[in-house]
Amino acid sequence: MLTDAPWLTSASIRRVFEAVAMEGDEARVVGGAVRNTLMGEPVGDVDIATTALPEIVVKRAKAAGLKPVPTGMEHGTITVVSDGTPYEVTTLREDIETFGRHAVVRFSRDWRADAARRDFTMNALYADVDGAVHDPTGEGYADCLARRVRFIGDPHARIREDYLRILRFFRFHAHYGAGAIDASGLSAVVAARDGLRRLSAERVGHELRRILPAPHAVETVATMAESGIIEIALGGVVRLEDFAHLHHLKDFAVEAGNGILQLAALACFVAEDVDRLTDRLRLSNAEAKRMASALAASQTFHSTLDWLAARERLYRLGHETAIEAALLAWCRSAAGPDDQAWRRLLVTLRSQEVPVFPVAGRDLLALGHKPGPAIGVALQALEARWIASGFALGRDDLLRDAGGDAQTP
Repeated sequence: MLTDAPWLTSASIRRVFEAVAMEGDEARVVGGAVRNTLMGEPVGDVDIATTALPEIVVKRAKAAGLKPVPTGMEHGTITVVSDGTPYEVTTLREDIETFGRHAVVRFSRDWRADAARRDFTMNALYADVDGAVHDPTGEGYADCLARRVRFIGDPHARIREDYLRILRFFRFHAHYGAGAIDASGLSAVVAARDGLRRLSAERVGHELRRILPAPHAVETVATMAESGIIEIALGGVVRLEDFAHLHHLKDFAVEAGNGILQLAALACFVAEDVDRLTDRLRLSNAEAKRMASALAASQTFHSTLDWLAARERLYRLGHETAIEAALLAWCRSAAGPDDQAWRRLLVTLRSQEVPVFPVAGRDLLALGHKPGPAIGVALQALEARWIASGFALGRDDLLRDAGGDAQTP
């Protein structure tokens, strides 16, 4: 029973239940909210399954003063907004014919048929308005409590329905699994791994981004590499040891949990790798730039950098890139997570403000310098003196050295 679950006792979801479950129709929360509550994990979105047809859901929601949004009408999904909270309400479905990701389905009133078309047993659990948990497959409840990620029915059949389930199998194990990965599931995904080549880059990239930061990502990615799956997904070889080292830094450095940095540690050796991964996973321009910057700057970091050198890197790179570059260099060194020299460097980078060069071209123009390339040369010379001073020289000192009145506006 889930009677104390906050999402089930909230007034907003109660209004949805009251609106939808009438005239012989039922409504139950399904999937992640039930699974995560049983596991003691945080709950995100709350989805509802119902026997009511989509058009009936829309009609009843409006009558109850709720806001129905037909976000997936053709698939039977209506987003019902109650007290500002959106709930995806989906009519039960059963497969008539499946081919790849696409399937011919029909709406249903059969909870078992609806459960049978889902991916993993732990995702086919339903909770009614009273908090009672329903387990149509007869295996989901036990698997959920034991943290076993298992396909429903024949794993080969489930994967043929959608090859993205290969990556979802690993993602769910990385987030929720305990113990060894399910052997029958692993055998099935290995047999079907070439199906990954049929998937869009966006779908593969989306799943991989969610695998890498997961609590059990190190062991899971190692299994993916051993089974030849990670190489297909990323289009190249990986550095499992560096990836593991970065994960082991998360207790000291929260920045080590960033998925883009983890992807760099796992799969980036040279600049060309960033281009390959950007194309392979459809990374955004911002993600690609972040990865490239950290990779390039990591070559300039070592654990014995002194205070002045660390501040110079902060000045050149900014906080985010400097810290990520240092972490990437750390995970690729022989030093472990307790290495005191690397820890001191990270503390220095975190604690220092990014220096701001106090002189601009307009200051030199005001002193009588002529416009043109010489301004840039003069600024570079002043900047070098400022850095050499430990960033101590102020604007007045620098302008005086530039040959003018320090008080010139």
